[in-house]
Amino acid sequence: MAIDKGNGPEGSMGNIVHYMLKGKKVMRLKPAHMTNPQSTGQTNHRTKLILSSRFVKAMNNFIKIGYQATSLDYPSNEARQHLIKNCFAITEAGPILEYHTVVLSRGEIRKPEDSGMSINDTSANVSWKKPVPGDYNDGSDRVMIAMFSDEGEHGTSWLLSNVALRLDGNATLQIPVHAKPIHVWMFFHNADKAVGESRKKVSDSVYLGEIE
Repeated sequence: MAIDKGNGPEGSMGNIVHYMLKGKKVMRLKPAHMTNPQSTGQTNHRTKLILSSRFVKAMNNFIKIGYQATSLDYPSNEARQHLIKNCFAITEAGPILEYHTVVLSRGEIRKPEDSGMSINDTSANVSWKKPVPGDYNDGSDRVMIAMFSDEGEHGTSWLLSNVALRLDGNATLQIPVHAKPIHVWMFFHNADKAVGESRKKVSDSVYLGEIE
C-alpha cells in the first residue's frame, strides 16, 4: 500500500514500489515472484525420493524381512535411504534407478555365491553354490526371490518366500506375465537363527538379472 505524505506516494502500488533514496523520490518494479524455485540438484533429489518411495512401497513385504533390526525407525526408511544414496544414475532425462545396485536385504548369514539365472520360455532357473560340508552347511537357510517390473502407476512386484533350501542349489520359477522387463533378486532367510528382529536371520541380497 502506498501512502501520500505530501511529497508523493511512499510504498507499493501494484507492482511498483515508491521510496526515498538519498533524499530523492524513486520507484522500482517489484522482483518477479518465482513459485517453488529449484536447482537441478533439488529437482534430482525430489525425483530420487519419488522413485525410491514407489519402489520401496511395491517391495515392502520383503524389505520388512530384509531390513530387520533397522538402524532407522522403519525398515522402509533405511531401504529408501540406501536407494537415494547409492542406486541412481543421473541422465539428461533425470535420475534413473539402477536395479543391479539395489539391496533388498542385508544381514549376517552368508549371502548366495556363484548365483545365476537362465531363462526358458515360461520359466527361469535360479542357481547358487551349494554349501560345502564342513564349511557352511546350515540346511535350514531358505531362498527368498523378489521380482519387480516398472509397470503401472505403482510398479508391479512378485515376492516368493521359501522357494527352496540353500542345500538345493537351484530352483525353477514360473515367469509372470509382464509387459516390461522383470528384475530379480534373491537372498537367504532363516527364522530359526535368532529371536525377534535380528540381522542374523538374513543374508545380503544379490541381483540375478532381468527377464525381458
